[in-house]
Amino acid sequence: MTVLTQRSELTSADRNWAALYQPADVLYYTRGSKELGLERGTYATVVSTDPKANQLTVEREDRQQVTYDPKRLHGIAAYREIARDFAEGDRLQFTVSKPDMDIKNRDLATVERIDGTDMTVRMDGDKARTLTFNTAEMRHFDHGYAVTSHSSQGLTTDRVLVNMDTTTHPELINTRFAYVSVSRASEDARIYTNNATTLAERLSTEISKASAVEVARPNSETQAHQPQSKEQTMTNTKELTPEEQRRQFQQEAHDPATDKAQSPSEIDQRHYTPIHSALPNEAAGYEWKRETGDIQSYQHNQTAGWLHIDPQGQFYDRHAQPIAKEHTLEHAGHLTLAVNEISQAQSVAKGTIGNEQGLSL
Repeated sequence: MTVLTQRSELTSADRNWAALYQPADVLYYTRGSKELGLERGTYATVVSTDPKANQLTVEREDRQQVTYDPKRLHGIAAYREIARDFAEGDRLQFTVSKPDMDIKNRDLATVERIDGTDMTVRMDGDKARTLTFNTAEMRHFDHGYAVTSHSSQGLTTDRVLVNMDTTTHPELINTRFAYVSVSRASEDARIYTNNATTLAERLSTEISKASAVEVARPNSETQAHQPQSKEQTMTNTKELTPEEQRRQFQQEAHDPATDKAQSPSEIDQRHYTPIHSALPNEAAGYEWKRETGDIQSYQHNQTAGWLHIDPQGQFYDRHAQPIAKEHTLEHAGHLTLAVNEISQAQSVAKGTIGNEQGLSL
């Protein structure tokens, strides 16, 4: 069957020039034009181009041809037709959002049945749902065995294979990309790279941008606002430092009127249960630092990054505001551990034939 793949190399500026289109390109009009008879939400196929006059001739769905200047018509997405073979059991990924079908861009599914041009798929997700559609009308899908790091956000699977090519643009291989990719796996993540020697350095690339205020700030003031080794965490009347915890234990232990005294082991259990529950395989290296209400705060002994977690496994920022697990781990420099493992694996990987390495985390 034939599906549509987007011409992602065409920028919004490129789409103003007829010379950059090719015959057989499929155009989708998000706005349309009454004057040209191009309805909103319809398709047309490029028939020919006239670069000198900057004219584009397309054939509408009713087989009528119209010619226009692409500079005067905006809201266009360009696609190419490609042939794909699908069978029952194949993994599939949708490449556009279709609200009327309850489909979001990059949703994944498994093919259950193919009957002529009709395809029935089982959608991934917590709620079991099947969907049947006509592949001659809905052609925005492709094989779903491999996805980009960006589109994988929010997904979880048992095993992940990550391709990291160190020859790509520097801004594409960085801490954020690596963390999102590796953290998709619940059991095993394997990184395949062309050069393990330089990969660790590339993964350490920080792409966070400074604000205009930070750039304009004098050097002395900038240094005063640099992150300190001791993060300024949330505070309230319930916050207890390790020393305060020890004093509280001693008071409770010598007070015959209370039966709520806890042993040091019980206190440690209360402190470390949240992080062990939230990060069962990644809690090593984090030391408990303080308690704010029900929120326990930890700092890593290598990266100096902080984590704040409550007994339910909810993560917080230093202002006690709920935050996504992925964001707080990235902020804490959690990926540095994975980078170090890659560095340690280099000596083993150097002996690999052709310098093609696969590293398991």
